[in-house]
Amino acid sequence: MFQDTARARRIAEPALNCTFSEPMIGLVIERDGVDVGAVILNGYTPGCNIDLTGVGRGAWTLFVVRDIARYCFARVKRVTARTSVKNEAAIKSLSKLGFKQEGIMREFFPDGDAVCMSLLRSEQKLIRL
Repeated sequence: MFQDTARARRIAEPALNCTFSEPMIGLVIERDGVDVGAVILNGYTPGCNIDLTGVGRGAWTLFVVRDIARYCFARVKRVTARTSVKNEAAIKSLSKLGFKQEGIMREFFPDGDAVCMSLLRSEQKLIRL
């Protein structure tokens, strides 16, 4: 995984049929030289929250989320993630990592609803603080 905001946008925006606004950080997930996913960090409120959007294979794995949590929890006390209500694999992975479901955001994505989940620094078990 490496930072390349422009490349991450080219992966995430068409996959989600949406656009992301600056400021943001884009991370690309690559396997064997091929882009397989992207993670977008945006909606940053210093000391409070950052939004996490993942798309593609590997975006919600323990290793990726742990590395992102390490980065985020040095800056904020809460990470919010949203994914399609249809993305059962992402919901399951986020739940396993300690994220709690907060609700359904109706018509959040162009093609339907989103599940809103969060993880608090005080509750997370991914990294030692």
